[in-house]
Amino acid sequence: MPAPYSVDLRVKAVAAVDRGERKSYVARVFQISRNTLDLWLYPDDT
Repeated sequence: MPAPYSVDLRVKAVAAVDRGERKSYVARVFQISRNTLDLWLYPDDT
């Protein structure tokens, strides 16, 4: 099983989206899936 993402990575990725970066760009730069990024951005939408 892969290791979980670090909290630091999550904070940086969410901050990048908050600054106005496109989600697809942020996902590519941080090497995470768009789905993971969406889960971080919208945690209550389960």
